[in-house]
Amino acid sequence: MRGFWGLLLLVAAGAGPLPASIDGTVVNSTTGKPQAGVTVTLVKPGQGGMRTLGSATTDAAGRFVFEKDEPGGGPQLLQANYKGVNYNKLMTPNIPTSNVELDVYEATKSPAVAQIAQHMMLFEPSSGRVAVSETVVVQNKSNTTYSNAALGSLQFYLPPAANGQVRVNAQGPQGMPLPQAAQKAPEADMYKVDFPIKPGETEFEVNYLIPAGTPQTFRGRVAGVKGMPAGPLRLIAPPGVTITGKDIQNVGTEPKTQATVYTVTAADAFTVDLAGTGSLHSEQAEAPDTSDEPPVLAGKPRIYTHLGWLIGLAFGVLGIGLAVLYRSSPVRSPYGK
Repeated sequence: MRGFWGLLLLVAAGAGPLPASIDGTVVNSTTGKPQAGVTVTLVKPGQGGMRTLGSATTDAAGRFVFEKDEPGGGPQLLQANYKGVNYNKLMTPNIPTSNVELDVYEATKSPAVAQIAQHMMLFEPSSGRVAVSETVVVQNKSNTTYSNAALGSLQFYLPPAANGQVRVNAQGPQGMPLPQAAQKAPEADMYKVDFPIKPGETEFEVNYLIPAGTPQTFRGRVAGVKGMPAGPLRLIAPPGVTITGKDIQNVGTEPKTQATVYTVTAADAFTVDLAGTGSLHSEQAEAPDTSDEPPVLAGKPRIYTHLGWLIGLAFGVLGIGLAVLYRSSPVRSPYGK
């Protein structure tokens, strides 16, 4: 008899942990109260994509319950859709599955709740083309989500030489980079991206290629969503590359990468000349396809290779800006001449 119970225990142990329930509350972080009537979906990421395990609707107290998750370990994802915006919470095996809190926010169409904290363009000329990587970091310090399909959350200028081919990724707060569709805006050569700006920091990456010329002249625009405050546009040149023009000002050199940083002084259109070749890495970009509409291309954009130095560069630019302010103060006026 003892042998039977011992065998049963071994079988139970070999079967692994029993499926656990997942329960929690959807909280409206704009009002600070539980949110009723929200559809919550439990999905499991895998090699074949996202697989839906079940759906539930929150009750009057904002509560939801999934009786069983999927055994076998691995992360699962809770997704709540509220006011047309998806909010996610990643459930890893080490996170308790009881009393989970999933935050949602009220939505607003006013772009004034967000502001562009950083705007940078990296130029990497080679013998046959110029790779342009544009990074836009948007901060939302409010307790509402900006969502406006008509204006978009990002607007950018795409030179005609890019032939309409562009790659766009967006990454929300505590999220992953996700490919986004670039939609044509009413103005010529202007595009927009419809991606909600949740409270916190959202990062956009825009990447495209243009043919190299002799000399290489780049005509761009300081673009943004109307009504969304923006800071200066910085141009970045790797070692071996120089950027000249009346519409820019040399800010300095980033110590770690030796990249030269310029500030665009023009309010809208600007023209610069690029000389030399150089790159901040050795990996070459893949050329986009030649379809008529701007596609969403799979894979990480080139700018993600530079995230480390971009953070360092941001601090470097901040230090240079402080030094410029210090030298231009009345006490240091002799140095500002």
